[in-house]
Formats: sequence, C-alpha cells, structure tokens
Amino acid sequence: MFLWVESLWLGRKGWYRRHSPEGGRGDADREVAMTDTAAVSRAPSAVDPSQLTALAEPIAAEIGCALYDVQWRGGTLVVLATASEGGAIGVEALSKLSRRLSAALDAADLIDGRYVLEVSSPGLERSLRRPEHFASAVGERAVIRTSGPLRRRIVGEILEADRSAVSIHIEEISGNAAAGQQIEPGAGQTLSVPFGDIAKARTTFEWGSPPHKGRGRQGR
Repeated sequence: MFLWVESLWLGRKGWYRRHSPEGGRGDADREVAMTDTAAVSRAPSAVDPSQLTALAEPIAAEIGCALYDVQWRGGTLVVLATASEGGAIGVEALSKLSRRLSAALDAADLIDGRYVLEVSSPGLERSLRRPEHFASAVGERAVIRTSGPLRRRIVGEILEADRSAVSIHIEEISGNAAAGQQIEPGAGQTLSVPFGDIAKARTTFEWGSPPHKGRGRQGR
C-alpha cells in the first residue's frame, strides 16, 4: 500500500488536488515539492489508458462529475473532471473524486510502480485532444497547431466539430510557408482542420474578459 500526502491549491488553470509520496513538503513549498515528486517517481509501464478511464468514469458520475480526460505525464497520472451539469467544478467534488479514485486504484492494482495522482479541473485554458473535447468547446477561442508539410498555428473561434474535423473562424494564422508566400486561408476566413492533422490544441482565455460562447454550432 502506497501512502500519500494531499495538498490543494488554485492554479491558473483551475483547482488542483494532488497526492504526493509520504514525506512530501507542505503548501508553502509546493512548487519545489512538485519537482521533487516528479524526480522520485517512476513512470509505470504497460498501463492501458482505457482501463483507467473505465475505472474513473463511474466514480466521477457517482459524485456528480464528468470525466474530461486521463493523461500520463511522466510518472504522474492526471485526471481531469468537470461538473456534470456544466459550470465550474467545486473543491468538495474534486476532493471526493481524489479520495475515491485513490482507493479504487489501490484496490484494482492496475499500476505497477510508484506514481503521483493529480486530480484537477481542466480550467479555462484546457487541452483539446479528442473530438468530444472540440465539440464541447464550440463557440470558444482556441489555438490549434497542425503537423505535416505545412505546419500552421491557427487562432480563432471554433465554429463546429464532428467526428472527423473541426471548423475554425480564423483570427490569426502563421506557418512555415515559403518566403513571401501568403498562408491560405487567411484571417477572417473559415478553415476545416481534420483531426489527423492536429498536433496540439487548447482553448485560450483572455484574462479580464468572461468566457463566451459565440456563433459556433456543435457537430453531430
């Protein structure tokens, strides 16, 4: 049985509850403790993400949360959750999810080796990795980076998303086009980006302005 010390803080991207190895430092030194924890943990091997998702989803539902994503970051298991009815998830819900999930992981014994469990909200600026993430962000401003021969950075409002592509109204666009060559389409136009071409994407929030839902519509 692995023992954990728990800390809670409000970060730029939302509320976080983190389990660290016993003997970790307190909140006053949490930035240093995060680095130390990552150094002493070792990434577990041969863990099926679908198994972790299957374990976490019903627990989140019982608490009244919705599981947003499960990610491995080095030796850290990151579980992101939202409020099931929309809006911001509360600290109490994250605390319950953290404790219940920690106990379930111990009981299921899915992870071989030491690791850190981090439970948090996705925050206002959240990673978009799956079609359902893009669908939930329709009407929001996002940054998309594409791969392939013409790597582009696109900033704009997500208008629509289905299972194959996302449509974005371009505010800014840049890329690796040849010198003097203009990247098409340009600002003010709409671009459909296949999910297979997306290397990285996230929502972006202008601090001081409330989040908004614009003219976009969610695809089916």
